[in-house]
Amino acid sequence: MSAKKQQEPKSRPFPWLCSDCVTRTVVPTVIDYTAKVKHDGVIHKLHLPKTEVPRCQTCGNLVVTTEVDERVNDALRSKLHLLTPEQIRANIDKLGLNQQELAEWLDVAPETVSRWVTGALIQSSRMNKRLRMFFAFPAAREMLRSLDEDPLLGMEVCLQDRNSVPVNRIRSRYSSPEDQVAYAAAGNALHLFSRN
Repeated sequence: MSAKKQQEPKSRPFPWLCSDCVTRTVVPTVIDYTAKVKHDGVIHKLHLPKTEVPRCQTCGNLVVTTEVDERVNDALRSKLHLLTPEQIRANIDKLGLNQQELAEWLDVAPETVSRWVTGALIQSSRMNKRLRMFFAFPAAREMLRSLDEDPLLGMEVCLQDRNSVPVNRIRSRYSSPEDQVAYAAAGNALHLFSRN
């Protein structure tokens, strides 16, 4: 049995015309649906129990609708712990940014951010880590800003040495104990991000 992406008629009632056997026998059917989705070069098998999928009663052809696609995307985001479009949108709003500004911070096209927010595109796992770090740590946002302001930042490798020149140059920007904690957390997150 094959599954084809077919434009579902919103205003037309069932039964729909089957594109395979050309009979008008496509009706909604609740099944345990399995999808294979490629993300970051890896194929993920997703099981969606009790999913309503239009199915041809004559040949068994499945019609993958927008609603089914959205459920598959939600299952993939859940499995890989990816931010949802709603979470990205809410975090942009909480920071008082717009999509253009977030795109500039992350060095991506504004259209890419727009597609994340609408759900038209699922961000890569690597970009998801960067988004989560950006939203979670004020110090990470400050470090990204510092890359433009300090041409020497990142020119030297820092290996766990808290007294090196680059570490001290950034640490000097964080004078309060709260800032120091945020800086340390962001530094650890950046270290983990760079390893993956």
